[in-house]
Amino acid sequence: MNASPTKAPSGTARARWRAAELLAQPHRLCFVAAALVWAASALAWLLALLALQVPLPMHGAEGVPTTTLHALAFTLGPMPLFFAGFLFASAPKWLRAPPRAPRALLPGVLALLGGWLLLIGLGAWSTAAAAAGLALCCAGWLALLAQLASLRRQATRRAGHFDAILGVCTLLALAPAAAALVLGLGRPDAARAIARASFWGAVLPVFLIASHRMLPFLAHADAPQPDETEAPRDAPWVVALPLAAGAGLALQALPALPGPASPWAAGLWPLHALLPAAAGALTLWLALRWRAHPATRAPLLHRLLRAFAWSGLAWLALAAAALPTLSGATGAALRAIGLHAMALGFAGGTMLSMVTRLSATQAGHSQAVDAVARVLEALLQLLLLARLLAAAWPRAAALALPLAALLWAAIACAWLVRHGNWAGRARLRAAPAAASPKPVAGNAE
Repeated sequence: MNASPTKAPSGTARARWRAAELLAQPHRLCFVAAALVWAASALAWLLALLALQVPLPMHGAEGVPTTTLHALAFTLGPMPLFFAGFLFASAPKWLRAPPRAPRALLPGVLALLGGWLLLIGLGAWSTAAAAAGLALCCAGWLALLAQLASLRRQATRRAGHFDAILGVCTLLALAPAAAALVLGLGRPDAARAIARASFWGAVLPVFLIASHRMLPFLAHADAPQPDETEAPRDAPWVVALPLAAGAGLALQALPALPGPASPWAAGLWPLHALLPAAAGALTLWLALRWRAHPATRAPLLHRLLRAFAWSGLAWLALAAAALPTLSGATGAALRAIGLHAMALGFAGGTMLSMVTRLSATQAGHSQAVDAVARVLEALLQLLLLARLLAAAWPRAAALALPLAALLWAAIACAWLVRHGNWAGRARLRAAPAAASPKPVAGNAE
């Protein structure tokens, strides 16, 4: 099948939806699979929370605890599939390599989709089904990694960002395999620890490295003047601190695997506090520095800068949580605030903005940030506030948690319906583009 998408005739009429169009471009297949996993996991979490209020048979005696399923599906489910779609769409430009045929990605994507749906659908009733689903996910992700490695071998230009992402993505293949192993050993608490360590040690680094490649406020420390197209200097250290802080948090999660936290982890509290504090201060300084720059008035960059600022607040909350003078309840609340501000505010906000832009522009829509995208972004900010309220004020959790889950499910389902509809239709014929302003920073392509 031709890898390039067909074009629909101009005008208001659109071609009918066809499953074959999902194989027209690599990101279509990956994004639709990611959205299906996203919507399924969001609806499952919403039902699990509602079951606390209304008696529903949401869990079996031999199943995996709901919180473990939530951690695994939210951390390792849709985001890696969105990563794959983004990489297979963008990396050929970075590497100057021939793009992958979408049909070559089909076995890996279907294995990932089937594995996550198996875990989400049956994991609460059967640990064996959950472990089998995770093993299938590992096989699917390894198949996609093989395609990414093949892309790297055919590159005619070096791209350090791609190499770094490819290395980190290997951990994303090992994580479901490790989680399947510990579930088979009857350790759901260890599987939850693996999910948390995977977020800090693998998922977050992919966001940081890709953002450093694409976004001006992470690629450069000094904002360029309005008449400049390049920032004065590159700043790899901008992401070095957040990467180091994330690695520290991943290591903190890992001692929970064999048993209670190791004594050495408690003795390193100054490092666990100072690294996130430094990362938070740097992040907020950059966000404030870029806030007044004309480039961030563009709707997409404005949204991405807001997501970036959420990461600064998350780091500061995590730094405060590491202080030994705080009570156990206060520290746990701050850790929950930091985790969800990073996962929903930074990772969720960045993911929603970037995949919406790529999906919209590749479908032929001239405006990526339209009214629907703005509504979904507003709902994301509302659900983030509700989730942080539940973490900070336990009395409000009975209302705030289901509200956050409802909004997350609404966003997931709306994105699936809208962009799944676009992915299955022929590309709109591009309208004549208006003159665009000079790009800011030279990293984005």
